Amino acid sequence: MSVPLFSGSVPLTRLAHAPSGYLDCVLGAPDVAGTARPGQFVMVGLPGRTDPLLARPFDIVEVFPETGEFRLIIKVVGKATRLLKELGPGDRLTVTGPLGKPITDYSFSSLALLVRGCGAAAVLFFLQEARRNNIRVHTVLSAATEEKLICRSEIAALSDSIHFATDDGSLGEKLLGTEVLRRVLSEHHVERVYSCGGGPFYQPYLEEIEKSGALPVYLFLESYMACGFGACHGCAVKKREGGYALVCQDGPLFRLRDIADPCLIYQ
Repeated sequence: MSVPLFSGSVPLTRLAHAPSGYLDCVLGAPDVAGTARPGQFVMVGLPGRTDPLLARPFDIVEVFPETGEFRLIIKVVGKATRLLKELGPGDRLTVTGPLGKPITDYSFSSLALLVRGCGAAAVLFFLQEARRNNIRVHTVLSAATEEKLICRSEIAALSDSIHFATDDGSLGEKLLGTEVLRRVLSEHHVERVYSCGGGPFYQPYLEEIEKSGALPVYLFLESYMACGFGACHGCAVKKREGGYALVCQDGPLFRLRDIADPCLIYQ
């Protein structure tokens, strides 16, 4: 069943500046908050501006249907996000969404989750639904430094076990997240592996898992896109069996074995 698409101007109701260079935003949009599902995203633009002209895609981190609001976590990396940083409560943004293919399959009992950096923003909503479906979660959360481990308390609260890995050793182990994941998989029974972030650093080990046939591996992908609903084809990714998939329509969640070169657009 298709969900009506909202597009319009919405108020920014909260904006917190994290020391790690992220913005934690809450926007008021009942039509988005009431219909969004895990795995979906919104396109966000700055009203009245032609530079930047295009809206940007951001994962829906969580929704608050009772207040008609939803949450985004935004990494400040370019002109559009620097302009967002200058806004405050009461300012308005243009929003189109919810977009993307919702995650609807929760027919398994346990998962391992490998997340790096801002990839945490893409998985929190999914984890909330996984726990509502009584799925056991074993998480490896990694980043360059402790302060870049965003959403860590929230993800920890949704995990049966959580393990931290930082490049500088400021929290947890000074190891690649895949090294910690290897140990987690040896210690816990899991039926699936999900990963977001890390790109080419994590892909070789995830490919090893998938090719062994031991566990299915799923990736949250991201890509540049102009529209978010399949018109521009700017987010096309090559499929292993030929042809292309669109991150905005067929994803953002994909089975690793289905994508020809996921590291090109892997978060």
